Amino acid sequence: KGLHSNKDDAPTHRINDLTMDHSRIKHQYLPSWQRALRTEAIVEFVASGSRFRIYCPKDSCLVTFLLAGISCPRSSRPALGGVPAQEGEPFGDEALHFSRDRILQRDVSVKIETTDKAATSVIGWLWTENNVNLSVALVEEGLASVHFTAEKTEHYRALTEAESRAKAKRKNIWKDYVEKVEDENKENEDEKEDPTAPADRKVNYEKVVVTEVTPELHFYAQHADQGAKLEELMTKLRQEFRAMPPVTGSYNPKRGDLCAAKFSEDNEWYRAKIEKVEKGGNVSIFYVDYGNRETVPSTRLAMLPPAFLSDKPYAHEYTLALVMLPTDEEDKNDAIKAFAQDTLNKTLQLNVEYRISGAEHVTLVDPANKSDVGKDLINDGFLIAEKNKKDRRLQKLINDYKEAEQSARKNRNGIWQYGDSTDDQAGEFGLNR
Repeated sequence: KGLHSNKDDAPTHRINDLTMDHSRIKHQYLPSWQRALRTEAIVEFVASGSRFRIYCPKDSCLVTFLLAGISCPRSSRPALGGVPAQEGEPFGDEALHFSRDRILQRDVSVKIETTDKAATSVIGWLWTENNVNLSVALVEEGLASVHFTAEKTEHYRALTEAESRAKAKRKNIWKDYVEKVEDENKENEDEKEDPTAPADRKVNYEKVVVTEVTPELHFYAQHADQGAKLEELMTKLRQEFRAMPPVTGSYNPKRGDLCAAKFSEDNEWYRAKIEKVEKGGNVSIFYVDYGNRETVPSTRLAMLPPAFLSDKPYAHEYTLALVMLPTDEEDKNDAIKAFAQDTLNKTLQLNVEYRISGAEHVTLVDPANKSDVGKDLINDGFLIAEKNKKDRRLQKLINDYKEAEQSARKNRNGIWQYGDSTDDQAGEFGLNR
């Protein structure tokens, strides 16, 4: 027995580390956790006031756990794996110590409700050994605030009451609460008393057809009143090449040249600019009248006849005004797809709102329903309203976009489905060492 037992017969205990292998969280473990009233666990590591690594004995697994219903200040982070140390937010370290003192290496019970949007962590509620809801305890101590995602939960009332008590006592993050409210009111009064009246926003809509959308949320559009002229140019160009076909391989492409290129999808000739000549005979080109790019063999290029050099490019590059892409790559792709679906090959009304370093930032309106494309994408949770743009001339438009974002947050649309997205803090668990 004990030390003298036959160790070959000892049972093997395997632990599934879901902090490293996230692929099975959502489909293999989450359904049973959601059905359970509570799940017993042990807190293995405390990374911040609301982010932990827990071990679930029943499932023999480790998983990253995020507290639901609250926003907790970020704690400071030590230098790890070549990444420099980072300062925490005010009271972030206090929140970390508060949680660590109460749950580290202790038995707890959790109610797991969902995962974060990347399905790398689970989100839920945690009760200490004394059956204290840790989310409520952090809010009560003024070390966290109530997040809007708590509104539809059974714990919302307890959280809001705890927050009210913390504010009344000016605890921690609320120590300057009264002063902040007064400062905000003063700023609003100053704005009202400002004798400088805002200039009117200039609206001069032009009909355009969007022909290409880029991964940076830029887009190319043709002016509708130039459509007939462009069509005539393309017809003449193709007639020219049918009458006098170019000799395959006779053209020597050079970067910056304007040439004729046979588009891979329809085998028709278009005007293109050479952006890069690659090894192996391939050439990266930009179709100047449509805004799209592709890489083709040099054998699909030809010298552009002089008669077709004088027309300026018909595709104009624009940037959508007063919006930002989300930081998550998957969310970015979803936003670009949604924007392309709403605009590509459609006739829209375009208004130039402002210019930055020559780049025109614009709004787009769908004439069919008079809706603002950018505002609709914010309201659907695909895009984010720009935070730092200050322009009295555009103040009403800025406010409309911010209200659309608040509506998306409240309704948990798109990227706000699980609340505010947060950076992956896997380094806090020593995974980057």
